[in-house]
Amino acid sequence: MMNFEKSCPVCTSSDKLIRFNWGEYPVIHCNQCGLDYCSQMVEKESGGNSSPVHMEGIEMMTKAFHKTNALAMKYAEKRLAIYESILNRKCQNVLEVGCGPGVFYRPWKEFNVSWTGIDINPYWKEFGEKNQIPISNYSIDSLNGQYDVVMAYQVIEHVEDPISFMESIMVLLKPGGIIHLELPNQNSLTSKLRQFSSKLSYDYGFIQPPMHLRAFREKTIYRLFENFNLDTKMVFTCGNTDKTWGQVRDYSLFQKSLYSITGGLGFGSLLIGMAQKGFSVDKTII
Repeated sequence: MMNFEKSCPVCTSSDKLIRFNWGEYPVIHCNQCGLDYCSQMVEKESGGNSSPVHMEGIEMMTKAFHKTNALAMKYAEKRLAIYESILNRKCQNVLEVGCGPGVFYRPWKEFNVSWTGIDINPYWKEFGEKNQIPISNYSIDSLNGQYDVVMAYQVIEHVEDPISFMESIMVLLKPGGIIHLELPNQNSLTSKLRQFSSKLSYDYGFIQPPMHLRAFREKTIYRLFENFNLDTKMVFTCGNTDKTWGQVRDYSLFQKSLYSITGGLGFGSLLIGMAQKGFSVDKTII
């Protein structure tokens, strides 16, 4: 494991780091790739190298699960068309890392795509057993086989070592396979409002200890993909309720209106990155 106090977790730069304190905790900004991060991850999910998810977030996803199946179906249908246009073949199987309640299981099954969902939080395995969803607690490094698409929604901002995480994904991608990341946008309006003063906000944008200790920008995702010689297909921001790339959540009317406006202005809270693995042996360029 690298010493992230001395080098950036994404680009490994050591001479482009700016250190400052935000209220009670230190933050590091990398001028090379744009990542904001905290170097020390004190709290971790049991059995993993990632920061924990708050129970309130888990409860919110649990309550929304049965209300959002139709929305998940719409998203899966639109995304499948885009995946297959990039793959130039039928998408046969997908892996969802950090799948939570597994809301995409039934939509992918409906479209005859084999779905594998993993989440290290044991809560979701138990939830899956109660709702007939095959969620496992396997770590990403313990999986065998390869997938047409590996997706990680709201995951990589929790990961201590993004490079190691990407290395694991690369092994699991078929030649020509797709990685699809969804994560918070550190350049969003919400994030910028949280960066005015530590007296007004405990969070520094989407740095939210102990939950989020990595905050990405579009520039950061481009660099992350470049590290692995991936063919970047899209990196962009959007609102949480985007009709193709939005989150499967039960938002209020006010939230939907707010996310639509901020997304339309280019300051949406979601950052989307999608890239394709080559058809030959990949070598990192870090």
